[in-house]
Amino acid sequence: MRIFSDKDRPVHMGPYPLERLTRTDDTSFSGLPAFEPVSFRRPEAPESIVNAMAEYQAMLDAIRDGLVNKAVAEFPDCPQVRADHLKAFGYFNNAAMVGTGGLPDGARLSAPLRNPDIDALAEALRTRQTKTLAAGIDLIMADLKESMEAPSTSIDGHSHCLVFAFEFPRDPTEDEPGTDWIGDAQAARAGLLAAETAVVIANYIRVLGYAARAHTVSTTDVDLNRLAVATGLASVEDGALHNPYLGKRLVLCKV
Repeated sequence: MRIFSDKDRPVHMGPYPLERLTRTDDTSFSGLPAFEPVSFRRPEAPESIVNAMAEYQAMLDAIRDGLVNKAVAEFPDCPQVRADHLKAFGYFNNAAMVGTGGLPDGARLSAPLRNPDIDALAEALRTRQTKTLAAGIDLIMADLKESMEAPSTSIDGHSHCLVFAFEFPRDPTEDEPGTDWIGDAQAARAGLLAAETAVVIANYIRVLGYAARAHTVSTTDVDLNRLAVATGLASVEDGALHNPYLGKRLVLCKV
């Protein structure tokens, strides 16, 4: 249900009244839990929909970075206008909340997390024959191969972040048809949608001529939990991330 009418609400403000929350400059990371990646493997539950998501998530993780357009597009210099524009895209993609801010100290992981399914996808791309006549699939596959073969780059020069919080879908009840299929899949379902949003908007920013990289629930160079706190999307309560409207039922992605 809606919390309030959004008839005259600007898109970049989102569906939740974040503007009503108390602001603070004293951000505390005390008790912050370590970020745990979401696995898209369910070998013990072959009927789970999560198994069908694995290759698509790996594809998104493989193309989270890419070439930057050498021609920088005309874009407003005002940071607030830029932030509002990018937030509106996130809300258009059904993000529950979007936060922006500087990249805080300690946000970079000493050892980046990488989706183990990316290697299997790379092997499949080298050996698999395309079995569809869908228009444009050859171009898509060529772009995917190019992205995966591109040399890795550093994010040392990145200074700001755009963090998306996606709400879990509702929990199915035990007696509902399909519960075996989608049960215990909320984090993966929300994480996949979050990854798609982050990867698309990172590519959009690169097309504009600015370096950008997506960080997902399964592949990231940064601590998504720390960035959620730094951008005001969550606080640390009882050793866990907590959002005033979503509680603990959220996943994160970042650009």
